[in-house]
Amino acid sequence: MITLELKTHPDVLFAYTNHNIDLILRVENKDEISWVEADVSIPNKISLSPTNSLDKGRVRVGIVNKDESMEKGVKLYASPYTNPQMYRCKIILYAYNKDGTIETRIEKAMDVRCEPKKKEVI
Repeated sequence: MITLELKTHPDVLFAYTNHNIDLILRVENKDEISWVEADVSIPNKISLSPTNSLDKGRVRVGIVNKDESMEKGVKLYASPYTNPQMYRCKIILYAYNKDGTIETRIEKAMDVRCEPKKKEVI
């Protein structure tokens, strides 16, 4: 059985500025060895690229052995056009068996919080 957990580091993406965070996929495998990859879809105000608008991509997590876990990070980028709000990111994880067929498919979504950067207080 393969499980997927999502988290971000740091917790907040800053609006109206060039800023990025990591969306971290944690895959845990209790079954036989699997090749794991995931499709990532994000709203159009944030991007998977620092210089372009890119709202879909594929992450190759790698080979996850039995009773092991693996983490893979995906950068999410804000721009001067990114508004402060919650952004829903969708992940579809695919685990392939040794024959190359999809054995497990998991869909998960996560809300990424985006807020204005606070002024530094001295």
